[in-house]
Amino acid sequence: MLIIKEKEQRKGDHQMKPIIKKMNAEIFGFINHMDCDPEKPRPVTFWFYSDSEQNIYELAAHLKESDYTILTCEKSFNGQFLCIAERIFCATEEKLNRLWVDMQILAEKMGVTYDGWETRIDLE
Repeated sequence: MLIIKEKEQRKGDHQMKPIIKKMNAEIFGFINHMDCDPEKPRPVTFWFYSDSEQNIYELAAHLKESDYTILTCEKSFNGQFLCIAERIFCATEEKLNRLWVDMQILAEKMGVTYDGWETRIDLE
């Protein structure tokens, strides 16, 4: 998992905004309703942006050391640097709520912006 010290997790305002928690709940409601097997492991991607190429590559190295697969780490169409990291696991609402906070802390520590997560829904 991510290497974030417990002390860092408690420091500052690192609580999930109610709107993010509500959106996650709605997404999981959709997954539980539409997906043929919502309990199975699935790829989840995490999206980060930065104006700094060095910061985005340092983030990618940290995530790779934490067993994430780096899908892309490059300059995006809008001129910012983009890092998309992926991990396959049983994505639950609780896990992703916790990971949202962890990713936000990591992003602040690395000088990048965390933009959120995505996963696929298997309808068949």
